[in-house]
Amino acid sequence: MTDTIAEPPASLTRKDFVSDQEVRWCPGCGDYAILAQMQKVLAEIGVPREQTVFVSGIGCSSRFPYYMDTYGVHSIHGRAPTLATGIKAVNPDLTVWVVTGDGDGLSIGGNHLVHCMRRNVDVKILLFNNRVYGLTKGQ
Repeated sequence: MTDTIAEPPASLTRKDFVSDQEVRWCPGCGDYAILAQMQKVLAEIGVPREQTVFVSGIGCSSRFPYYMDTYGVHSIHGRAPTLATGIKAVNPDLTVWVVTGDGDGLSIGGNHLVHCMRRNVDVKILLFNNRVYGLTKGQ
């Protein structure tokens, strides 16, 4: 037995959640504010980066996993809730986030989102609503 006292984990800051990837959203886009607040809040509440996974589909919001220094998966259009359900089922100790937009999550992937909620899967859903298919510049 050792007499050493375990040190408490170092507190995290917003910068701990900032990846080395260049953010590629349009100037003035509200997605920047969502990203900054998510990085800030996760640090404040002490969420372990190595236990956090962001899963996204297709669209402006879905670049989110690239900009977070956590685990992340960029999946196909509308299928992020399905993939997140599988991740959570395999490793229930992970904190799993679905990051989706109104087009990806409510249009193309609406059925997957509804069934994820119906199953009451322990995932968090962050839905960006910019009221447009942004990658098409307003289709």
